[in-house]
Amino acid sequence: MLVEKINSASFANGILRLEVAKTNGRGEWVENGTLDIPGGLVANIIAQISTAATDISGQLTPEGAPTNGNGEDKSKKKSKSKTKK
Repeated sequence: MLVEKINSASFANGILRLEVAKTNGRGEWVENGTLDIPGGLVANIIAQISTAATDISGQLTPEGAPTNGNGEDKSKKKSKSKTKK
C-alpha cells in the first residue's frame, strides 16, 4: 500500500483509524485504505516506523558522511560563481 497522505484520523473503541490516500494519474487524491492500530500499540508503532526510517536513511548515505537532515550529503558543496564588475 502506498501512503502519500493521511486524509483523516479518528480514535474510537480503542482503535486509531488513519484513512490514507495517494495521487492517481490525474494528480487527484484518492483513498488508498485505512490503517487500524490498537490504541495500546500506537506509541510502539510510531517508534518502530521512526526507527525503520532512521535505519534506512543511514543505509542511503555514505557511512560517516554528515547529512543535512534530509538524507543529503553535506559534503557536496554547490558552486557559486561571483561576477565582478
